[in-house]
Amino acid sequence: MDEDLIVEFHVFLYFTETVVQKWVVEYKQVRDYKITLDFFEDIELETNHPLLLEYLEPTHELYFKGESKDVFKIIGELLVQHQKATDKWIDFQHYFNGDLEWLLKQDQGLLAKGPESIITIYKKVLEINQLNPSVIKFDLKLEESIATIMGKSFIICKEVEFNRIL
Repeated sequence: MDEDLIVEFHVFLYFTETVVQKWVVEYKQVRDYKITLDFFEDIELETNHPLLLEYLEPTHELYFKGESKDVFKIIGELLVQHQKATDKWIDFQHYFNGDLEWLLKQDQGLLAKGPESIITIYKKVLEINQLNPSVIKFDLKLEESIATIMGKSFIICKEVEFNRIL
């Protein structure tokens, strides 16, 4: 990662094939992306978005110790809280240390590693379920990032430059 990416966009009028504008967009120091082949109506530039949490917040590790009496209840609670916090932009398994059912049945260990706000949410779920959570905090150098949202697609980078070519 940290490479540049150049994308050309063609702007159409609704229900026609007439191109009214062409743009070249240069994404500098790309950190992550997901491109889908869908039409979209606008491009949003975000500096505060769930996709940016791991770039804006320090990384924490969440450990637990205790017997999980109802593993599937805990997984369900973690899923609900995860989806609320990430607005469904980040896959549920993204921050967990492997298969969640298996992890919780081990009665102790590293459950997840991720941004501070997500780990705090997971920690509360574990506390409610008497799993004795503990957190190790890391002070990592964080760099500002931009999330460019295009429908269901996104590109996370350090800078974005738009140039109209038609």
